Amino acid sequence: MRIDLFIARRLRLSDSNGNRVRTSIRISTAGVVLSVVIMLMTMAITSGFKHEIVNKLIGFDAQFTVQAQAEDVVSSQPLIADAAAAETVIKNALPGAVVEESMRMPAMLKTEDDFSAVVFRGYGGAGHDAFIKANIVSGDLPRGDASADSIVVSSVVARQLGLQVGDKISTCFFISDKMRIRNFKVSAIYDSGFGEYDKVVAYAPLSVLRKISGIPDGSVASFEVTGLAPEDMGEAWQSLRSALMQAYYSRQLTEYLEADCILRSGAVYFNWLSLLDTNVVVILVLMTAISSFTLIASLIILILERVNMIGTLKMLGATNSMIRRIFILLDLKVLAKGLVAGNAVALALIMLQQHFHLLPLDPESYYISFVPVKITVWQVLALNASAIAVATLIMVLPSMIISRLKPASILRFE
Repeated sequence: MRIDLFIARRLRLSDSNGNRVRTSIRISTAGVVLSVVIMLMTMAITSGFKHEIVNKLIGFDAQFTVQAQAEDVVSSQPLIADAAAAETVIKNALPGAVVEESMRMPAMLKTEDDFSAVVFRGYGGAGHDAFIKANIVSGDLPRGDASADSIVVSSVVARQLGLQVGDKISTCFFISDKMRIRNFKVSAIYDSGFGEYDKVVAYAPLSVLRKISGIPDGSVASFEVTGLAPEDMGEAWQSLRSALMQAYYSRQLTEYLEADCILRSGAVYFNWLSLLDTNVVVILVLMTAISSFTLIASLIILILERVNMIGTLKMLGATNSMIRRIFILLDLKVLAKGLVAGNAVALALIMLQQHFHLLPLDPESYYISFVPVKITVWQVLALNASAIAVATLIMVLPSMIISRLKPASILRFE
């Protein structure tokens, strides 16, 4: 075993009598614990916000929307005439992605006393239905024949129009300068907390919307693509657009299809989320500086308290670099205790918030009713590894005070 490692393991952080840990060491440990807790909580909250907001955006808009730019317009929306060929091209370009038919139709919900403009989205696909079910607060999403005259509205629209589950509502559709009226039943009410979307988005059976619009068999209004990792959307978008363009020029598709990405349509929200990364960097730097100062202070105190030992080691032939390594390893004990306690406290707080939502938020301002948290094992490991590496580097310079201590003067030190 190396001598410096052996001595560092035998040394204790307590006072000369071994009775108690010195106040300076306690303060340093507390500083590390506080820094680790704040850094882990910051990372967890930022990751949680990104995860929740991105999922809501994808749930309302999908990751990619593929639609035609033809002149054959039904219900003010161009159609994809050869739906089967288009779906094949999309799936070949994005293996593993979920491709579903989608449709949006503006309409007017009208009661005896009030009205509200909405945009209907068709439900009936696995991806759409999963998102709707996750946000339903009253009622249930109907299946089969029961869904033919059923719609889902948001709690914002329901409050505005005084609607409850089971109520009938007249709906006006405007098709090619003509108005069509159809009566629906409110089967469920949802609340995503995303006020900007909740105010305008409602859901109706996709088959009913197709019938009202008069879309012929074999054609679709658009396709929505989901199921991709959010970090891969930019590259996947370029691949999809290239595949659609090549399919059009090779005559595999009879019309040119354009792919829109949530990164563009929801750019305002993604820019807001990107600002969170800047805040995280600032907090990590500040917490690293605080823990570094406390570790440097504890290292200097440890050196000054053991000057006699330093003199004895030098008289026995120990080099300055060996003695420096001993005290750096000793100070890393302080860091290790702080990391263990800080990780335990932070992970406990994250678990409590994740399961019980103890910290609420105003959904009107933050689009979610509680503080979301999400952290991975790799994030925790990366933070701890970085803390150890940075602490080791910053302790090299203050440990050089050992080289200035002369054995003759040290042994007379009291």
